[in-house]
Amino acid sequence: NINTYSFPVLSLEEALSCIPPPVTYSPKCTTSKTTTKINGDPPTSVLLWKDFFEEVNRFRFDQQPRFERPQFIPDKVVLNEEDVRVAIDINICLVLNRLTGLEYDFSKRPTHTLGIPDFTCHYLVESLILVLEVKRKHVLKDIKEQTFPEFYQADEKARMVIQQIYNYMGVNELRYSILATYDNHWFLRREHTELWISKTLPLQSESPPVLKAYAYLARQAKEDPQSLNPLRVPVPAHGDSNSRVLRSQSNLPDISSSQSVNQQPTSNTSVYQQSPNQQNLSFADFKFKSILGEGRSGKTLLCTFRGETIALKSVDLSKAPPYVLEEMQKEVEIYKDLADIQGKYIPKLVCYGYYGGGMSFVIGMTIAGTSLSEHKITKRQRTKALKGLEAIHKHGILHNDIREENILINDNGDVYLIDFGMAGRADIKKKRKLFDEEQLKFSNLLDKYNAHFVDVGLVIHATS
Repeated sequence: NINTYSFPVLSLEEALSCIPPPVTYSPKCTTSKTTTKINGDPPTSVLLWKDFFEEVNRFRFDQQPRFERPQFIPDKVVLNEEDVRVAIDINICLVLNRLTGLEYDFSKRPTHTLGIPDFTCHYLVESLILVLEVKRKHVLKDIKEQTFPEFYQADEKARMVIQQIYNYMGVNELRYSILATYDNHWFLRREHTELWISKTLPLQSESPPVLKAYAYLARQAKEDPQSLNPLRVPVPAHGDSNSRVLRSQSNLPDISSSQSVNQQPTSNTSVYQQSPNQQNLSFADFKFKSILGEGRSGKTLLCTFRGETIALKSVDLSKAPPYVLEEMQKEVEIYKDLADIQGKYIPKLVCYGYYGGGMSFVIGMTIAGTSLSEHKITKRQRTKALKGLEAIHKHGILHNDIREENILINDNGDVYLIDFGMAGRADIKKKRKLFDEEQLKFSNLLDKYNAHFVDVGLVIHATS
């Protein structure tokens, strides 16, 4: 054991041996053991990663004295799970970032795939190498002296917690992850569909220290970050045993178009028909590229679906409140009602359904451009945009969320309205005032971006 208090300057090995301070749970803290039900394909086996702690203890980080003793924030009081995340962010993630310099970044930076893990670790800015998920200690309190694989077999909550982080590992094709309550930590390794979980590492552990275990796992993840998504199976290509073809494990038919949009499927993958009926979607169906935007309900991703580039709106069902899923399901129904103006005034609905057996709910739409706030519009564009809202109103639908972010303009100058999660139906004759007010609001907003005027008031002769 290293007495780090006796040195004014520490080596990296010594700094990583410092023990973060404990947190205090408020008497008012939620003590419920319940956790959100998580769907998805479970690992085929959950095993004990027996020698992980020994690996960490054997490894020696840099011995050159060059670090001040890490600065922790003591006396953190926990009322809810967000407070646990704050404690981990301050006393583990930020400390590790300071010690590892520019190489590793433990942060809340989002992934460019589905799901919203609590923390991620990137190597050299761009490369995602592991994810970290946080729970209140009460959720996993019943583990007691069991190993996590034993707890997993015996406890439904444990299976839900592991399913969630296993989903994140799979969709990002990651080999490593960390599960933490701040008081206790577990380190996970995935080999395709098999999962290994370390013994429980308490915060106060000195052999190995928690910070060192995190840093060691990040180092291992940097060297070999990826493991195939569980739905991808390496198969020798014909005539060449050294090459591999990746294919889906199973192909099951679509959910019938008669199925209610709010029925959640069991986990499987799918093949589709041409019509955008609800589907069981999986990793095999998408190639994720980047994040287009984030909002209160999740994130929108740029990806390809069956070879077509689309915008994929997604919600992580393990994180979002129920009303968010309800809004997305309502948005699908609105798009169906507006089928005759899809591609003209609103994007085309390409696909929708549950992803990964229920990990996420997604809506795929054609790319509609960039926000109105980035453009100046012509009279022709303004007129067409107003006709678009009028066409929506003729279907008895109020958009209810008119703002710049929901008005997109593509490279051809076409204007589209998006995001119908807040939309509602109303009788256009009985509620005429509501429709007129929304039309006026839309008109006034468009006028702010009129290409005939610039901020200094000079006239621009824009052709319409």
